[in-house]
Amino acid sequence: MKKMIFVTIVLILGVISNNVFAQKKDTKTVCFKSSMHCEGCQSTLTEHLKFEKGVTDLKIDYVTNTVLIEYKEGKNTEDKLAKAIEKKGYSANKISEEEYKKLVSETKKE
Repeated sequence: MKKMIFVTIVLILGVISNNVFAQKKDTKTVCFKSSMHCEGCQSTLTEHLKFEKGVTDLKIDYVTNTVLIEYKEGKNTEDKLAKAIEKKGYSANKISEEEYKKLVSETKKE
């Protein structure tokens, strides 16, 4: 009986500690206005940026020329992500999330 209680306690502690260590690190979101002009540009940036350190989510749209990147704060920075976009030959002008949402919503209305 004591072994069963001990095993149960160990399992519970294992589950609790796993949840503590598995929590997401702080993520940040940055948005850019870019100079894409076709689906090929969108594809190029998507393939390039998805391998940047810390990137957890990407939304790239050539119609609105916008790039939204969610990334882990300790793994990357806004400047490095901007340089990664510029490395592929596109502009990377930082915009606010509000501006991003406005551009995307205006395009969906049309």
